[in-house]
Amino acid sequence: MVVCQFRAKEERRRSYTCTHNTFGSINFSVRHALLHQPGRFRPPLLSGLPPRRRRVECTGQPGPQDDPRLPPRVADVLQNVRAPVDPLCETYNFRCIASDRRGFGSSHWNGPDTKKPVDWDTLLTDVISLLQHLEIQDFIFVAASMGCTESLLAYQSSKFIEERCKGLVWLGAIMPFPLQTAEHPLSPSLELWDSIVGGLRDNRAAFVSESLPGVFAIQAGNEIHPKTLEHFERIVAEADSLAVVKTVEIFNQPAEAAVKKLAESAVQIPILAIHGDADQGMPLEASAQIVKEMVPWVDLKVYEKAGHGLYLTHSGQLMEDLVSFFRQVENA
Repeated sequence: MVVCQFRAKEERRRSYTCTHNTFGSINFSVRHALLHQPGRFRPPLLSGLPPRRRRVECTGQPGPQDDPRLPPRVADVLQNVRAPVDPLCETYNFRCIASDRRGFGSSHWNGPDTKKPVDWDTLLTDVISLLQHLEIQDFIFVAASMGCTESLLAYQSSKFIEERCKGLVWLGAIMPFPLQTAEHPLSPSLELWDSIVGGLRDNRAAFVSESLPGVFAIQAGNEIHPKTLEHFERIVAEADSLAVVKTVEIFNQPAEAAVKKLAESAVQIPILAIHGDADQGMPLEASAQIVKEMVPWVDLKVYEKAGHGLYLTHSGQLMEDLVSFFRQVENA
């Protein structure tokens, strides 16, 4: 999930702030690379754990990513995030900040201070607390896959977020019906979700290796370098085993009520939904198209031959649409 924060208009250098959240096994979104500085920010429920959340800031100007004093491990993390974020920083001069979701990268899933099982409330508290800690002002959420639901719930559950969020971008959303029902037969079946969890539990490395080509719709003609696939395999391999499975279960819950609430809201927040017509995991007809029908003011763009990982295979087209949307919202 990405948050783009607007600076004051009188500033010459237009700048945004981005925070990314990833789900390592299903939502292979932009790689998050944050080095958590001791004494800075930790998820509220993890306050008793070692400070292992990674954080880095990319501003389009010399910054932490160019600091030779960073340890080698951090340098590796920063290299992971540079490719997808570089155009935002270098070409468009946006300011980017990224963060792993709990349990991914080097962060923890739970610990001694976790009083209840991690659930939606926990993940939303993480997001809201991070943005409050950073004192975020006006911004736009950009989310992929499961993060789309997360961004909507954060917007609806926090006055702080509601007052500052000026737009939403959803890439390959899995809402409002991530689970197949009689009324929505095109959504993934319970058996499919069970097979995903089973594959992750039984042999994560093999399951991810076999699944990645479908994520990027290679069968539709998209080309992904083998080293890029290996890179995403490593991202999943680093994740906490419990986090990989539990995050699937959490995000598997319907979001129909949240979408209906959005449709009935007096405030029509600008929304850009982008989906691939070759998304086999979450077909267009079972997700973004339904969202468009429920929330008529959503601007829906369909990418030809794009799968769930369109942010990588269609990065140029996506970058153009993101920048155009940012400017529309900023100038509104």
